[in-house]
Amino acid sequence: MTSYSVLPSGPRATVIATWPGEWSDHSVKVTTLADTHQASELAHVLTRLSEGAWDAAAWLDTYSAIEAGVTTLIDQLRAPADKINEIHLPEGGYRHTDQWSFTDVKDLLATELPASVNALTRAQRLTIADELSSDAASRTQALRLLPTGQDPAATSRAWQICEVTRSLRNGQTGPLPEGAAAWLVSGWGPDRSPAERWAARDRLVRIEQLVSACQAHGGRAAAEDDPMLAHLVVRYAVEMVDDEVFYVSVHDGHRNSWDTSPYAPMTVTRAGNHHRESEILGALDPTDDDGFVRTLGEWTRLVPYHR
Repeated sequence: MTSYSVLPSGPRATVIATWPGEWSDHSVKVTTLADTHQASELAHVLTRLSEGAWDAAAWLDTYSAIEAGVTTLIDQLRAPADKINEIHLPEGGYRHTDQWSFTDVKDLLATELPASVNALTRAQRLTIADELSSDAASRTQALRLLPTGQDPAATSRAWQICEVTRSLRNGQTGPLPEGAAAWLVSGWGPDRSPAERWAARDRLVRIEQLVSACQAHGGRAAAEDDPMLAHLVVRYAVEMVDDEVFYVSVHDGHRNSWDTSPYAPMTVTRAGNHHRESEILGALDPTDDDGFVRTLGEWTRLVPYHR
């Protein structure tokens, strides 16, 4: 979610990229334009592109489509052709095509962004391509590093992942996955490192996935934010077998607690009824697809878990 700002200097204006690090923000010069208004428009579209891509990298299965679109844009910016063509992102085969971070980037690549960069000189286009490439490479590095439990270097752009975006506030409100960044703060607090946020992210992604899989199986399901859990009502095709209620929670107890480790296992509980008391069925790592199948059933594979 790198944000882009404008530094006026006489009649000219410099576009600057800024992102949070471990101890301070970090900035680099991107390019200088002769017109402040043009620089402001460019900074605006670059911010929207980066913030949408960083948010999608954490939460959306459409991230691969977004990154492919960014790569196409970079290739066009580096090509000798005078015109940057519209870029259309595919929607087939994805679940999260209705999420704001995807729809905004999709519209941006097809409309405003090509119009903004078409007005640039070739030298300016090359500097934009280099900046977009650096931002994309940082996302790729983050997705490789954070699942290992390691934090990035203090100056890395990965320090912004899984947070509400700074300019457009993507992730600030809404259900999962749209408001996932805010859910993360609600569940584990605001002072978590990138690796800790990624561990919490895995748990929120599993909650959203189980809810979608249960609904695809014909059941009823919802993600609840306090206590943070997946509330699943699973249907059975066998006659005379009642629907069963399960809770998959990220916290011990009945309320959210910032003292809970983001690495703690998820607790699977079968609700009690007039025949039996409630029962804890297991404690699972959110990435354990086979464990969820053994505990809840094959229906949990109906929707893929987004790694």
